[in-house]
Amino acid sequence: MSRQMVLIGQDQDQKWFNSPVTSHEGMLPDILQYIPDFDRQEFALVNNPRQPSLANAHLDMIVRKPFGEGMAFIPIGIVSKDYVLVKHAEVIETATEAMKSLGTDPADVQAELTITEYGERMALSLYLPEQYTFIPGDGNELRMRLECFNSVDGSTRFRVLMGWFRFVCSNGLVIGVTQADIQHRHVEGLTLSDVGKVLSSGLKGAEADKENFRNWQQKTIQGNVLAQWVDKDLKNQWGKKAATRAFHIARTGYDIDIVGQYKDQDPTTIETKQTCRVPGSPFKSKNLFDVAQILAWLAKERRDVQEQMEWRDQIPAILKPLNT
Repeated sequence: MSRQMVLIGQDQDQKWFNSPVTSHEGMLPDILQYIPDFDRQEFALVNNPRQPSLANAHLDMIVRKPFGEGMAFIPIGIVSKDYVLVKHAEVIETATEAMKSLGTDPADVQAELTITEYGERMALSLYLPEQYTFIPGDGNELRMRLECFNSVDGSTRFRVLMGWFRFVCSNGLVIGVTQADIQHRHVEGLTLSDVGKVLSSGLKGAEADKENFRNWQQKTIQGNVLAQWVDKDLKNQWGKKAATRAFHIARTGYDIDIVGQYKDQDPTTIETKQTCRVPGSPFKSKNLFDVAQILAWLAKERRDVQEQMEWRDQIPAILKPLNT
């Protein structure tokens, strides 16, 4: 990973609550150059002698300060008086201190940033040093990472969690197994010290996670069991299209497009055509670990960042019928 931040790009198809997003990757100290600053102001009309007005007694306005090439203030949201403004820069500073607590130089920490057009929502991923790497039976590296999600307009909760990232051809497969996850509304009582707590808790649970992965790899999934699960449990949770894709990835290692009719068809019988090879997926899934990777791939492929998080959260529960 270069020490210089790299623009991954602006995906015209990917949104976060309908706002375009831009992604960057590089090292932790370089993140701040892409983070705007924000201010809190009274929610009021522009002063006009012909239109007397008063500020709203119950609401405030969050404003983005001049940033980059734009030298204008931009209003981005309305919040209540008890709303606690947590700036992205504060989250990054706290995450940096958490990394230092591990004895890690922030300049050596790989980072990924996804941020909306006006900067109101931010997703930050920090990859822990290589000593926290785990290589399961399939030989593909898993790295622990700390994730921070924040909004300055209250549109999404402040969230910190630990999980595992699978480095297979940069496909972004994620397994959110580690139970180190804190969410807060932006109200009184929110504290950024939660970042350090989640990091500590996640590290303590890492060995249990590794054992869980080994168990998943030993849990054989027969073809008829997989088909029944796809047609019932997965279809009910994620719909026919996702269930159909999961079934064919499990059978062939390739993603698909649906070309047949949905009506009166189960996910396992809908006509499809192959599209792309799914990195890291075997040509035939044999165990629970393989199936978990497929679900993580489908979650990553959602176009809305919020949906990606929601689908990831659902994976452990969806897998339960296969793990009995």
